[in-house]
This record gives sequence, structure tokens and C-alpha cells, in this order.
Amino acid sequence: MRLYEFLARRNWPRTYTGKILLVSFLGVHVPMFGAVTYALVADPTPLMDQIDVLVAMLIATLVGTAATMVAMAALLAPVRLASEAARTYLDTRETPRLPTRYGDGAGVLMASVQECVTRLDASLTLAEAERDAIELDRSEKFRMLAGMKHDFRTPLTVILGFADLMKTQSIGDYGGAAYRDFATSIGNSGQDLMQTLQSVLDLSDAEAQREYEAERETLDLVPLARKAVGQEHFHADRRAVEVVMEAPRNLPVNTVRNAARDLVGTMLQAAIARTPSGGRVRLLLADEGAPAVTVIAEGAALQLEDLPPRLVQDSTGFRSGTSDAAGSGAATPTTLRLSLIGTFCHAMNARFDASHSDDGMRLHVTLAPEAASVAIAAE
Repeated sequence: MRLYEFLARRNWPRTYTGKILLVSFLGVHVPMFGAVTYALVADPTPLMDQIDVLVAMLIATLVGTAATMVAMAALLAPVRLASEAARTYLDTRETPRLPTRYGDGAGVLMASVQECVTRLDASLTLAEAERDAIELDRSEKFRMLAGMKHDFRTPLTVILGFADLMKTQSIGDYGGAAYRDFATSIGNSGQDLMQTLQSVLDLSDAEAQREYEAERETLDLVPLARKAVGQEHFHADRRAVEVVMEAPRNLPVNTVRNAARDLVGTMLQAAIARTPSGGRVRLLLADEGAPAVTVIAEGAALQLEDLPPRLVQDSTGFRSGTSDAAGSGAATPTTLRLSLIGTFCHAMNARFDASHSDDGMRLHVTLAPEAASVAIAAE
């Protein structure tokens, strides 16, 4: 990688094919120049007597170089096809048709790109189908709630109408029998409304709990975290951030697989985004009486603006990065990531702590069923 990185940093030649051809050209001509120089210096024969040999050598070298470059360009076709296939899929989502029957390095590259794109397309198709199903289910629930508008409107109309009559004392001073009847009607209507709302909330909570219980399983968190590190490699490499994972051989946990993977990935994203270029992010898995995930962004720091609005009131010791001491009027990309981590933790009955010290930013999640709160603390 060192030679490639050396040429890539200088952006010349611009294309990968150009880099290969440049190396081929130098590899062919440097020996020729050495041979010609030796012939001119070591051989006492006059130059004019050697000119025909030198010209023939030069012509043969140029012809050989041209043929070599043409052949090299043709041999690089699999690399170009694989690169173009990946880029075309990202731009237009058109599935490529690369040859997969060859067993050398270039053939494996094309087969791997074809398989990766095919799997990705299948996963996206499945995700889109699930999204459509969720949207349909949401629409049905919305229609159900819309059908309940009468159950809400009638009690509210009674409450507001009688309250307005009592406020204006349009039927006399307070304390009469009519007011007692109004108060009874208001109480009954409020009770009906409360029961309707409680039924909706109970239905929503019961459905969410059923979905969580149905998808929860006992799994090993270590390979799941390792996969999340691999998925975030692109972002870490672009920022020149090293990601180090420290974990036991296995760490069993009873939770939802996709939620756990997304939780670890979001924690890594937040840490990588705040880590200075050339820094390091540490992912620590441990059993602290309950499975725990810790992400440390060395050299990073949390500010008041990074905290989600609903968590600012629970925070202490954080400083604002702006001249506004309140610090709650602005938000950063980290705000959204921390809010998303908190959402994952709430759904998974986990506890989330975000803190910062002189060493950097620290995100800590304890996957404990009994801990269902989100806490923010500063060291």
C-alpha cells in the first residue's frame, strides 16, 4: 500500500491504470537507459559506429513498451469493470453482470463485487418491503385513531361547553343545582376521555412489548460489535481515525440483534465524528454484572450543545462551546447521534451514560433489563 498511497497523495497519474502504466514504463526504460549508458562509456568504439545498434535497441524498446502498455491496460479491465460496477450501482442502483467464473485475483475481485452488490440489492429490497409494510401498518393505525375522533370529540365538547358556561356564570351564581349537574357531566366526560386515552396507550405499549419480546434472542455481542466496527471502517479511514476493539472471547446478551448492532454502530459513529484526525477510538466490551459497551474517543470532548434538548436539564458540568452560556439554542451532529443512542437504549431497556474527561469523550451503555433510564453525567 505504501507505493499506491505515495502516488495517490500526489494525485498523479490520476487514474489507477495510469499508475500501472507509469510503473511499467519506468521498469522497461530504466534498464535500457542503463544499457545505453554503459555501451557509450565502456565501449571504446566510436559513437557513430554504434548508432545503428542503439537506434535498433531504441525502436525495439519503444515497440515492446507500447505492446506491454496495451497488454497491461487490457489486463486491468477486470479492475475497471469492478470499480465501474460499484459506482454505477451507487449512482443508479443498476445491478451489474460481472463474470464470476475466473479463479485468479482479478476474477475473485469481480466475483466478490458481484456477490456484494447482489446481496446489498436483496437486503435493500427486503428493507424497502418492510418499510412499506410498516407504513401500511401505520396508516391502518392512523385510520383507527381517526375513527375514534368521535370518542374524543364528544367528551371534550361537553367539558369545554360546560366549563365555558360555568366561567361566564350565564345560568346564575356558583353553587346552584345546575352547576352541580354540570360538574358531574364534566367529571363523567373527563373520565370517559381518560379511559379512551388509556386504552390507546395500553394498546400501543402492549404491541411494542410484544414486538420486542418476539424479536429478542440470546446472542454473542462480540461478533456483532466486530461487524459494526467493519461497517464503520470507511468513515474511520476517511478521517484517519484508528478503531481498536477490546473484548472477551464471547459476551452473551439477551436482546434484539438489529437494535444491538445499530446501537454499537451509532456509538462508533458519534465517537469517530468527534475524534481528531489521526486519533483513536476504543470499543470496549465487558461483563460488569451485566453486558456493557463502552466507546472512548481519545482527544474528543462533549459540549453542552452536543446534548439532546430533553437531556440538557439532567446534565451537569458541561460547558458551552459558544458565547451563549445557556448553550441550548444550537445543536450539533453529535446531538442527533446521542439522541438516537438514547432511543435505542430506551427500547432495549438499557442505561446510557455520556461523559467527558481530560482523556476524551466516553459513551457507556449497560444492557441490563432492570435499567431503563438514560443518564448524562460529566466527570
